Amino acid sequence: MNWLYIGLVAYFLNAISFVVSKVMLKDLIPNPWVYTFFVNILGVLVIFLLPFSFFVPSLAVVLAALASGVTYVYALLILYKLLAREEASQVVPLTGGMTPVFVFVMAFFWLGEFLNVDQMVGFILIVVGGFVVAHEESVKERLAHMGPKLFWGSVLSAALFGASQVLMKFVFNNDTFVNGFMLRGFGAVLGAAFLLLPEKQRKAILISFKPSNVKTGFIFIAGQVAALASFVLVNYAFSLGPVSLVNALSGIQYAFLFGFVVFLSKKYPKFLKEPLKRGIVWQKVISIILITAGVAVLFI
Repeated sequence: MNWLYIGLVAYFLNAISFVVSKVMLKDLIPNPWVYTFFVNILGVLVIFLLPFSFFVPSLAVVLAALASGVTYVYALLILYKLLAREEASQVVPLTGGMTPVFVFVMAFFWLGEFLNVDQMVGFILIVVGGFVVAHEESVKERLAHMGPKLFWGSVLSAALFGASQVLMKFVFNNDTFVNGFMLRGFGAVLGAAFLLLPEKQRKAILISFKPSNVKTGFIFIAGQVAALASFVLVNYAFSLGPVSLVNALSGIQYAFLFGFVVFLSKKYPKFLKEPLKRGIVWQKVISIILITAGVAVLFI
């Protein structure tokens, strides 16, 4: 059950990166193509893993790893394009809530991954709890705000995230973790390179190199370090455990995020101020209880 502990730590770190993004979103993402490019071009750093690569995988494994990286790039691009619209601020919880479902279905049909009764109970509790904790209004109200275009965009993003993760599980089932992670990084770089093809976006990316405030840059780097550590740990957890359950654990990051927001709203309202209505607080508490129960079922 090491994958469970690793997954919990990974999503805790991811919640930290979410908080940083929440504070700095307007300044750091002027163009979703630009942000997506820089986040994924860092995959070139996996070249330092070459000395530790001792296994030559099959062509199917190489293609799956590269496809996982490229798919992830475009899942992020769609998500960031939706977030660039003011009314799309509702889309992250919906995308996050649907991704575990896509992973579960794809893992069943592509990998033949089955969950026993206890695992299924834990999966349902965590997914439902994560969906509830991420929402502050009814699904009907959320869909009314989003409209069909944003809804289907979030569905496509969730499906691509799911495909990327299941492809990586296939890679880890047939390759070493270092090899698989390195190949996936090359896939991300390939996907980032594809973003340079449209001339308009290529120009936007090239002119985005500009000096930034040192303090702002430090906070951004700290957030990216947390995000990178989370990404490595999540993929390692994929290599050890059922991809459906590891992905379902992502629901707990919303509980961590809620805790961070409450703390920062009280301690540093200048940087992060979040209205906390009594009904919303009770909703979050109930959802956290569901997530805790789901994790407890997996521990037992």
